[in-house]
Amino acid sequence: MKKWETREWWASRQWSKEDLKQMEKEEYERLSKQPWFERGKPCKTDIFWQRDWREEFEFFWGKWGAEGIGKLRKVALSRPSEYESNPVFAKEPAYYRMYGNVLPELDKWGKTIEEVAKAYEGEGVEVVWIDPPESPLGPYGFMRWFCTLWNTSTKAGMILARMGRCGAAAEFTNSKWLAQELIKIGCPIYHMMLNPGEITPIYLAENSVIIADGYPTSTEAVEEMEKLLQGLGDEVWVAHNTGYLDIWGFPAGGTSHLDMVLGVVDLGLAIIYPSFIDFNTVRYLRSKKIRMIEVPPDEFTQYGVNIVAIEPGKIMIPAAAKQTIKALRKEGVECIEIDFSDAAKSGLGGPDCITMKLLRDPGPSLDDL
Repeated sequence: MKKWETREWWASRQWSKEDLKQMEKEEYERLSKQPWFERGKPCKTDIFWQRDWREEFEFFWGKWGAEGIGKLRKVALSRPSEYESNPVFAKEPAYYRMYGNVLPELDKWGKTIEEVAKAYEGEGVEVVWIDPPESPLGPYGFMRWFCTLWNTSTKAGMILARMGRCGAAAEFTNSKWLAQELIKIGCPIYHMMLNPGEITPIYLAENSVIIADGYPTSTEAVEEMEKLLQGLGDEVWVAHNTGYLDIWGFPAGGTSHLDMVLGVVDLGLAIIYPSFIDFNTVRYLRSKKIRMIEVPPDEFTQYGVNIVAIEPGKIMIPAAAKQTIKALRKEGVECIEIDFSDAAKSGLGGPDCITMKLLRDPGPSLDDL
């Protein structure tokens, strides 16, 4: 770094004529390379505006975006905090979605997440750690699940959800806290959702994605997300998730997020729990030449569909999904098994729930099928 590139040099006011002359020379060299610059004239905005945003995005922000199913390069994880042991949660298990009315064993949660991190790093995936907020209190009460970090990372930056329900799920991702943490790691915020919606896009391949509405996701939020993704070049299909009235335990209650019922493991191959998704989406998948492996109910409750594709044909999956893993291996899919059994008891989720996917390589498209 040259001296005139430092704040200290400017603050010192000790600028030699030689330094100023060299600084000016270098600046004019930079400006001369810009087609919208001409000495003595204002910026030629008609030329400046012709640039695509992608031409300068990487220069300012670096590479981001986890669309598609290409090789995973960077993720964010968060270790469980002491906030998760709040006894209030077990007093209102339906509201806070405490499966089995069990508060988490934080040591076991921590070991699970450390094992996940080790597995990612073993596959050459960079892991960034995000710290929980200073206080567990949100605008509507106590928050939980700070280590469930799903949100949508695009090539233009992060789309932050506006949560669609109070209690456990609505408050586990405080958007202000998460936005601050993302900026710390250099990830830009592309959009903050205006409508309430917990949307977990499932990419079938490059530029082909499914999103879903449901009880925590309004129709307006789906339309908002659809426009954002279409603006980035994606073909979007809208699925429909089932939900609850007053009975929320399995098999009642449906599912809130699409990654609980659909997971893409390879180009043209997915796992699915069809009971909690509309059959038009099954027809759509078939029309796109996607073959499907059905996950049994007892493995669905162990988050057996909640997988992360490391790359096409290699996934991270809860170890309890034994029948599903067996079927996947017959198809040649490499399965990295992680014990999520304790996490499932108290609703932590599976690999996709706790992983914020930040960067993928470009991958195959449906045209390759």
